[in-house]
Amino acid sequence: MSTSHPRRETEFAHSATRLKLMIIAVLSGTAPMLQATAATDEMDEILVTATRRSESVADIPYNISAIGAADIADSGVTSLVDLARMVPGLVTPDLGARASNTNGTLTIRGLNASTVNVQDQSLSVPVVSTYVDETPLFANLKMTDIARVEVLRGPQGTLYGSGSLGGTLRLIHNEPDLSGSEFYVSTRVSHTANAGSPSEALDLIGNLPLSDTVAFRASAGYERLAGFTNALSVADLTGNAQPVLADPSDPLHSGLVFMQERGVDWSNTWYARGSLLWKPNDGLKFILTYQHQTDQSGGYSETNPLYRYDETFYAPQPGSFRTDLGSLDISQDFGFATLSSNTSYTSQNSTSEYDLTGLFELVHVYYGNYPRDLSPIFISSTDRNLTEEIRLVSKNSGPWDWVGGVYFSDRKQSLAQYEPLEGFGAWSQLPGSGQPAGCTVQSPTCPYPTWGDVIQNVNGGINPSQLPNPDLNFQFNRHVSFTDTALFNETSYHFTDKWQATAGGRLFWQHYSQDLEQDLPTSSGLLTAEDAKGFRNEIFKLNTSYEVAAHTLVYLTWSEGFRRGGVNALPIGTCFFCENASLLTYKPDEARNLELGVKGSTGIGGSYTLTLYQILWSNPQIEANTVVGGFGFVTNGVSARSRGFEGEFTQPLTLHTRLELGYSYTDAILTAGFAAGVVPDLVGQAGDRLPNVSKQQATLALDHSQPLTGGTEFHVRFDAAYRSDFFTGLPNSAFATDLPGFTLLNVRGGLAIGKVWRLDAFVNNITNREAATTVSTVPGDQHNRAYFTGRPRTIGLEFNYSFKGH
Repeated sequence: MSTSHPRRETEFAHSATRLKLMIIAVLSGTAPMLQATAATDEMDEILVTATRRSESVADIPYNISAIGAADIADSGVTSLVDLARMVPGLVTPDLGARASNTNGTLTIRGLNASTVNVQDQSLSVPVVSTYVDETPLFANLKMTDIARVEVLRGPQGTLYGSGSLGGTLRLIHNEPDLSGSEFYVSTRVSHTANAGSPSEALDLIGNLPLSDTVAFRASAGYERLAGFTNALSVADLTGNAQPVLADPSDPLHSGLVFMQERGVDWSNTWYARGSLLWKPNDGLKFILTYQHQTDQSGGYSETNPLYRYDETFYAPQPGSFRTDLGSLDISQDFGFATLSSNTSYTSQNSTSEYDLTGLFELVHVYYGNYPRDLSPIFISSTDRNLTEEIRLVSKNSGPWDWVGGVYFSDRKQSLAQYEPLEGFGAWSQLPGSGQPAGCTVQSPTCPYPTWGDVIQNVNGGINPSQLPNPDLNFQFNRHVSFTDTALFNETSYHFTDKWQATAGGRLFWQHYSQDLEQDLPTSSGLLTAEDAKGFRNEIFKLNTSYEVAAHTLVYLTWSEGFRRGGVNALPIGTCFFCENASLLTYKPDEARNLELGVKGSTGIGGSYTLTLYQILWSNPQIEANTVVGGFGFVTNGVSARSRGFEGEFTQPLTLHTRLELGYSYTDAILTAGFAAGVVPDLVGQAGDRLPNVSKQQATLALDHSQPLTGGTEFHVRFDAAYRSDFFTGLPNSAFATDLPGFTLLNVRGGLAIGKVWRLDAFVNNITNREAATTVSTVPGDQHNRAYFTGRPRTIGLEFNYSFKGH
């Protein structure tokens, strides 16, 4: 994956050297003799900046995958979900457009201990750090005008800080180009099985030199994905959000009226990105960038286990998300070293709704057995982050190489939840509304008195008719503040041309604070809580590598990764919804990684990487919900470990055909049990598999191009991705389901006319596999452990036009 496409290597066509290649045919098990022409022993490597200096992937002494622009285009990759299917050991659940923007869900090397959170803003830091160019940010941004993607496996804490326990993923865009103008347009249309309308997309890219020192580059686009999931039970509401009664003659006991809706998981995405380069001389460079994306979706891609691409719920679940990123990158070459500064500001906003009726069904006895269970929850959240990183990177001169710098981040998050119980206020005024059957006296099992139209909690409460909003059931506001200041360094010494050693470290100071307000107006009333905690620590890295033969590098790495701790601002005391004081804080967790690997060239145009690793994970953080109030919190397990094997192999089979193989084996388990006594469903035992981790993953790509007459070229690429079964939560937790493994097959091919026109046809999910990647965590019969599934078989056409001037 780190090599360029064979058809772009014209030296193959002019070589006079003939080589006999013995290739194991993966599909047939035979071993035919093939002939290929090779002008060089190695294919061109993609240059990456994972070590903060530009290097070939083959020269970096640890396991990194680099996917170039050609492979991204040939595979039709437009999102992180698509990308994960190209990289063995990289996992992210396919949540559909509605949920993919909520939280970072990437996993590398099996480091994950939580069930996927698709509803709320996550409290803990993701286990894999993501970067958009030099800016730390998780967002499901459209992958347009990408120069390359870098996937760094294993803890990367020294250079990439908190949240890089399992690794780091970097999306690197093309920079503005001073050498000439460029224009690119792509449009595609497709149809997905079970969808009632087609999907469509348009992408535009332009590059314009404004002078000898200034250039501007921009991209923009739009994508509409048709929904393929149908809702079988959507409650019918009046204009003022009151339920339509199934039996208007009996408002005290009448149920709801339900409708059906097709394709509720539709989505619309608009994005734009602009980048201005000013390079006044060869040593000084400024890049100012702004990126914006808006996503709207009608609902989740949930499938009830009893149906296929159908879901049962009562309240609509739309979502709207906005991401803005602004950055200024400055670099100055001083000869002996390059000084770089990255200043960035990110802003993410979301408004969404999801159905919490299932949770209400479990407690509606406390509301007088209200017969029209309908409880949507409305959520709005913001996430603002200001970061600054200054680095000084030495030039490759002499035996010493080093990179050092300072990092600062100031992050502010807010979350507001508003939950009505639709129609409850009007119902509470009906005679007999507060009289559960058989209740004659107030007791724990009959928590309401029998006096007519009053709904009252056992602790005493307010008649809903006395509230400004008589349907208000619950209101919640949370504010989080986090600052991170760090010093970091990595220094390498080259003993010889073949042998080097690297030592690195990061020293950090962090402060985390959180406050919340929660209001249950008919029972506990307004409750508040706040807490704060500071952390100071350091982590280290040691690495050595030796070139044992030409184009064969053996490396050994010991590295640490960490994730910040924090506080759970929960109400503590004797109130009805107060929680246990033991849940107030959680510790940082830390991963210690040891890996041994070898990478190199086959000598006939191919490359490989093989790695063995073991990671010891202390105090793994786990997200859960409290039993009494259902509030989100983070706690710690005791210990876990992940060990396994990763392999990647790329090889030209003929002059025009290339094979890519990838495989990972991951054995990730708890090594010590734990029991959160105040949360009975949160229990772990030694040997339990970690959630969302498949033991085996494999990828295969077969790429072929064939020159035709008149500058026309035929090309086709076949991709396969396999993952074995996995649990969606710790095996003894409330939301643990053992989902089966699956294989997804894609094919894309077409014609290219010169370097200007290109027409592709594609089929994604050829076998129409219903691939479930996580489950709903909302209780209740209508959710019934609904699966989140990827898109069914999708057939489409894509047209591309590109122009380059001088």
